[in-house]
Amino acid sequence: MPLKLLCLHGWGTNTKILQSQLSAVLPVGSKEANQLTKLDGLMADLRRDNTVIFHFLEGDVDSIPGPGISGYYDGPYYSYYQFPRSISNNEAEGESMLDAYDRLYEAVDEEGPFDGVLGFSHGGTLAAGFLIHHAKLYPQEVPPFRCAIFVNSLPPFRMNPGEDPVIDPDLEGYINIPTVNIGGAQDALLEYSLALHRLCNPSTSTWVVHSKGHDIPGDKNNVASMATAIRKLAVQVLAVW
Repeated sequence: MPLKLLCLHGWGTNTKILQSQLSAVLPVGSKEANQLTKLDGLMADLRRDNTVIFHFLEGDVDSIPGPGISGYYDGPYYSYYQFPRSISNNEAEGESMLDAYDRLYEAVDEEGPFDGVLGFSHGGTLAAGFLIHHAKLYPQEVPPFRCAIFVNSLPPFRMNPGEDPVIDPDLEGYINIPTVNIGGAQDALLEYSLALHRLCNPSTSTWVVHSKGHDIPGDKNNVASMATAIRKLAVQVLAVW
């Protein structure tokens, strides 16, 4: 039985871009595209033995292209909520976040159930915030997902332009489902991916570091390490269902 995942893309991108990132389809014009042969990528690896079924949910908030996206990937570009949230705790930003949580509830109700959620960057931040939000509101209920995969993701945070992210307070102890947390050794935001890993239950959380930056690498070695962790997660989650 495959693990059914709801997949959430990064800030200022879209579902097609996330599919390309998971498939190691390099953008035309990038230096890597001129140097590397076609790669299988994480999605192909996990589909090969039917480990995962991927379901994609696109953001509905118009956005500028995310970092490194413009000129390589076509729009339109979306986010799931007004991102990044400012330090000032803007009321409209709070409503936008709650709207994003409502969309996840709707996706689970209408297109689920899902075994887990996979979020890249902004998508992973949304997933983490959603899990924490649900646990705080409904402490006696089961979580909406039974596992999560966070790729180059930050905990819920706020930031002003040109400043460092400030992680929200009161986040500890709410993500108790099995997780795989993936960070990039060359990612400038690696410390925040590690901070999200520390918010997860240490007895059921796996930490994987790939050798690249803020992306989803498609080379054989990195794909193998990520896929191995996700396969172990699938066995863990599906064995108790």
